[in-house]
Amino acid sequence: MKRFLVLVTTVLLASTMLFAAPIGAPAATVRLTKTTPISVSDLEAEVDRYKASAVQNGTDPASVDPLQILGLLINNELFRQGAARDGVKITDAMIDQAYATQKTNIESNYGQKLSDEEFKQVINANFGTVESYKKMIGEQLMVDTYVRMKKAAELNKPVSISETEVSSFYRKNKTQFVSPETVKISHIFIPFTEDKETNAKNKDTMTRVAQQLRSKSLTFEKAVVQYSQDAPSKTKAGDIGWLTMDDKQALQGLGEAFFDVAFSTEVGDTSDVVESKTGLHIIKILAYNETKILGLDDQINPDTTTTIRDYITAQLTGAKQQEVYYAAINSLVEDLRKSASVNILYKK
Repeated sequence: MKRFLVLVTTVLLASTMLFAAPIGAPAATVRLTKTTPISVSDLEAEVDRYKASAVQNGTDPASVDPLQILGLLINNELFRQGAARDGVKITDAMIDQAYATQKTNIESNYGQKLSDEEFKQVINANFGTVESYKKMIGEQLMVDTYVRMKKAAELNKPVSISETEVSSFYRKNKTQFVSPETVKISHIFIPFTEDKETNAKNKDTMTRVAQQLRSKSLTFEKAVVQYSQDAPSKTKAGDIGWLTMDDKQALQGLGEAFFDVAFSTEVGDTSDVVESKTGLHIIKILAYNETKILGLDDQINPDTTTTIRDYITAQLTGAKQQEVYYAAINSLVEDLRKSASVNILYKK
């Protein structure tokens, strides 16, 4: 819903701006089912917020046109009156559900769980208050529900992507489809404890295991069963999947020493004991892929069947669907304006 900015004003708090018209005077009146004034003070507040958003985005705040902002406020009011006339109802439960969904999305972006208070702080920092944010959500839900009701025929038409479109997108963006250097790893793992003596004994054990693996008096698979304390990988012969050279999160968790050993060990070989930030490992390299530009029918990564072609098709489909959606919004705005009486009183 990022581009709802064109219909529902959702930007941040900001600076001030004075208008020539009296503060209490209407900037416009809108009537579809009832006459509603849009005050100069409301317009001023929206212009201020758009100017603040422009500053945040590195654009010139002077480019914000009050008449364009007034047009958006008029559109918003037409949507409210039209939706009410045609029976669109947005409940508090719907808003609360959308609010919870946004919390989940932000947690996914942050890569961590947020308490209700932490999420509230994020909302306050970006939208002023939780109440104003929920009001914005309600407006978005109203617009979305109304558009999908009135423009269902347009929105339900299937979207198709041609092979030419896929190939053209790939050629223009080919250098973005690069597979980094990757290794597939199995490991034997014993975590660190808070007891130094136990850690020392565990290191002696792992050193002995590494020697037995090199002398081939013990197989890696048997060593995993006998010694590894990593339960998820223990049932898979120690397989922990693919590691990419540019995986900063993995680098932070495992440490540079682990990466150095993983990418310098030959396929089929086992390493000496290597320490990560969490414990002791003996690594076996199962496969290795060099850095390369991926072709259309190459997999995005070794752990998925999704190809570059699939990915591009999905991206282009989503973009087309978004175009159709915003065209439907604009079409409904035109329909509402034809039936409405709009009187613009504000002048620059």
